[in-house]
Amino acid sequence: MARFCFADLPIELVHIIIIYAAQPTFDQDERYDRASPYSSALNLCLVSKFLRRAALPELLHTILLPKSRNVTAFVQALLIQEAYKKANNAFQCDYASHVRKMWIGPPDDNFTSASERSHAISLLTPVMFAAPSLALSWKSVDLLIECLEHAWRSRPATPVNEEHSQPPWKTQTLSLTVGNPIHGTKWNSLTDTPQGSAFLASICHLSSITYVYRDYTSPQPLISSQAYRLPDWMKTAPLASFKSLQTVTLPYPRTQAPVSVSGLSNRGVDMHMELLAFPATVLRTQNGIPNAIQAFTGTGTISSPGEEAIRSDGTHLRLSLSKLRWYSGLGHGWEKIWACML
Repeated sequence: MARFCFADLPIELVHIIIIYAAQPTFDQDERYDRASPYSSALNLCLVSKFLRRAALPELLHTILLPKSRNVTAFVQALLIQEAYKKANNAFQCDYASHVRKMWIGPPDDNFTSASERSHAISLLTPVMFAAPSLALSWKSVDLLIECLEHAWRSRPATPVNEEHSQPPWKTQTLSLTVGNPIHGTKWNSLTDTPQGSAFLASICHLSSITYVYRDYTSPQPLISSQAYRLPDWMKTAPLASFKSLQTVTLPYPRTQAPVSVSGLSNRGVDMHMELLAFPATVLRTQNGIPNAIQAFTGTGTISSPGEEAIRSDGTHLRLSLSKLRWYSGLGHGWEKIWACML
């Protein structure tokens, strides 16, 4: 058998192969803290400058920072990039130009020292707001508020002959993870400031996690109604502030009996996800925000992977094409659903 040398391929073909190999494997069975979805891209970046330039945009397309240590490490990477830029180093890279989706978990209050926090926020802000799709935990909303303040102060002045200027962010899709802001304190921090109000007003698509399981096989369903219950925080959310809101999307794990509680918490369970999407007008009723969305019944019921049903009111329901491993204990698995389906 003749030996094949990878270096003999045309450079254009090599570039395509490297891009394909660098794409993160977000649908993997393992937990991300055991097997990083970015491992292939990271290894390619260590081979040569050429491979790093080809692989890095794939790594930066969807950024997952689920834990405080990940947020801290990402800020340190931004500080390194700033040093590269000042030194005109060949390793410099404009992160903001490649980011499309960004997930930020709860940062440590001390992820930077007090003296360096303002500088860290100035580096993080343009990268965060370059992402059209932004996912936040409730504990990271405070970080969002700080970045909004910086972006608002740093935005260019509006020309005299222009009535409105473009907001200093590209975010149009906002995803919110587990949390229950009963007192609405975080909402007040946004709606009471011009930058917060402008940010909420620019959001077109909203999504959130829910811990209500859809069970079609157990004699004793995990939920008493087949309706799709809405997250509690929506009852306190200032929906009037989402002036551009068009759609709301909610994923629901579909279980198969028997379900092991310990398995959900420790090993995880592979299950299909139902993705419910409905027009924002469904939430704006005379009686206030409904507790649930009516179930799909009859011809609207779906059972085959990848199947989709649409109702006359514009509500869509889609069953995931493949199963995702879900961990219920601390919300593990939600970032996979966000990266793969949202």
